[in-house]
Amino acid sequence: MAAFRLALISMPWPLANRPSIQLGTLKSYIKTKAPEVKIDCYHPYLDVGNLLGLKAYNHIAERTWVAESVYGYLLNPERRPEITALFSKEYRAGAGEDPPDLQNICKKIQRLHQENHRDFVRSSYDLIGLSICLAQLTASLYMLREIRSHYPRCPIVVGGSSCAGELGHSLLANVPEIDFVVSGEGELPLLTLINRIRNGEFKDDGSSGLLWRDKRGNVAGGGLNQLSNLKELPVPDYTDYFEQLKKQSRLSKLIPTLPVETSRGCWWHRVKSGSVDRACKFCNLNLQWRGYRSKDPTQVAREMEELTSKHVSLKFSFADNILDSRKLKKIFQSITELDRSFEIFTELRASVSRGDLIQMRKAGVNQVQIGVEALSTSLLGKINKGTTAIQNIELMKHCEELGIRHSSNLILGFPTSDSRDVEETLTNLKFVLSYQPLRKVRFWLGQNSSVDLHPEQFGIRRVANHPNYKKLLPDSLADSLRLMIKTYIGDRTKQKKLWMPVARELDRWQKHYHSLRKDHLPAPVLGYRDGGDFLLVRRRSENYEMETFRLKGYSRDIYRFCERRRTLGQILHEFPSVSLDKLENFISYMVDKHLMFREGDQVLSLAVNEEPHKILCGEGQRTIHK
Repeated sequence: MAAFRLALISMPWPLANRPSIQLGTLKSYIKTKAPEVKIDCYHPYLDVGNLLGLKAYNHIAERTWVAESVYGYLLNPERRPEITALFSKEYRAGAGEDPPDLQNICKKIQRLHQENHRDFVRSSYDLIGLSICLAQLTASLYMLREIRSHYPRCPIVVGGSSCAGELGHSLLANVPEIDFVVSGEGELPLLTLINRIRNGEFKDDGSSGLLWRDKRGNVAGGGLNQLSNLKELPVPDYTDYFEQLKKQSRLSKLIPTLPVETSRGCWWHRVKSGSVDRACKFCNLNLQWRGYRSKDPTQVAREMEELTSKHVSLKFSFADNILDSRKLKKIFQSITELDRSFEIFTELRASVSRGDLIQMRKAGVNQVQIGVEALSTSLLGKINKGTTAIQNIELMKHCEELGIRHSSNLILGFPTSDSRDVEETLTNLKFVLSYQPLRKVRFWLGQNSSVDLHPEQFGIRRVANHPNYKKLLPDSLADSLRLMIKTYIGDRTKQKKLWMPVARELDRWQKHYHSLRKDHLPAPVLGYRDGGDFLLVRRRSENYEMETFRLKGYSRDIYRFCERRRTLGQILHEFPSVSLDKLENFISYMVDKHLMFREGDQVLSLAVNEEPHKILCGEGQRTIHK
């Protein structure tokens, strides 16, 4: 039997500085289970990155509507004036500068594909697969059309986060170029599909994780078919990416970031009796998973060791939606034991402890995205985040202290949010101005999020695909596809007006913080130095000025004790000689000066240690003078 040939493609717009973990993982798994299958992975986004230059490519890739506009221009010629206007508006909003000439960009990209990307259509592949994730819809539809026009007989399968459930069903029902859809996790369904094509057998019991058309043209199949244990996953194979990167002259100095995953799904997202029992109300990141699975910590460390040796890079990005809180410390201890100078990005829940964060920093974590979303505990309750404002502030503080950059969001305009949420947010913002600013993000409605599934609970009606899709896609697709981003009728105008003061404060915070760091770098905006029996707390301000507070005796001791949040009961237990009245007076003074934050009976000191190396080395432990 001739070798089965498989092509896997990831179209723009993933970040050009990292290989596709979807393609790399699928290739390594199929090679392990079916070594006779010949697999080629293509990363056209590298060619486009080289064509445009990394800065221009990233400006486009970082905003969904900007990215989708480029290939929308090629897909939908009748709407080009509208698409150009959308591209310009969204580009200015993101990059803060005039947009490039979209027509010129599209001509170059079209010529690039015609000249360089005929390998998929000229080669004798038995199956071609496209991974469709965030901001890859129009690019993938464009490539599907190109492949089918030149290569009409080869089966085409699509998968990825934008193909899960109803999304994939609607793609197969409305895009004739697609023959199969992987509706969830890809490894087992893709292996099943390869075997069925080889054997000419397509019967299914509805549990393969595959969708296809039956003899009548109706969509058949479905279900999720995923690995029971992630230990079955081999190390991702990024060989094709690095081979293609070598050919990109304008990307020659790029040191790629290597994606790894320690888990799949979200343990906070819980489904019972077929419906969502618990989840962040706005989130739709887990459409392709069922349940939560995580790797053994030693497996994660081994993968990183192998990848860094093979590809000579120390940069890693964890692709997890959420880290396993039960294994978190062990994972990063295992990574630390490798004794490599890693640079690691990961996403975090605000419930991560200070001790765990210190271990993560030792392992090489230097950039995170915290799931902050709000600085109002009442709003966090409506979102069902499972965290509080003081938890968010505490983790922001620890990141500031440990030199961990964080790019975290504050959601504006969540349906049902009210003036009390806004007022609480504005009040709490005054306590975090010394930390890295949060990014303002307008609420957007995602397909199959809790808000989408239960719109009546949020005062929402007439949910539909976002109107931008009408500009980007042919009418037949814009009206019939189930797409990721939605629009709705509700209180959007009211919410925008309600949150306008917060949006202004976030803009001021950005300017204020970066101005102060420029004046006082590398010192923190609000920091302390410990004199043993006294504490110097210093707040830096414009023009190199500084305000100093001296804390002595029990004031110093309580302040150090509250470096992580403590309850009043814990403080009184630690300092039995201090009366409740004295404690309340001290805390009130500290809160009034924005040196401590209080929420209910919990208290947090806000100044950070100006000698973070002592924290990482286990030095500088507080000494209590009772």
